[in-house]
Amino acid sequence: MLKCNELANLASDYLDKNLDWKEFLSIKFHILICVHCRRFIRHLLSTIHVVQGMNRQKASSGEIREIITLIPEKRQA
Repeated sequence: MLKCNELANLASDYLDKNLDWKEFLSIKFHILICVHCRRFIRHLLSTIHVVQGMNRQKASSGEIREIITLIPEKRQA
């Protein structure tokens, strides 16, 4: 079974759909049973959407600093 740290390493490829079907299904199954990895994928998607939105409109450096303060820090396990 896929471990959380393995999922973290594959998360970007998963969201970009750059995995073979075995890896894709392994991640899907892991996400179904692991609340922490579900949250991680949700946060990664949110970050991607924020960055894409910033690319569409120019943000001031103050706005960028404010957004960065809203991103939670990675917790040490």
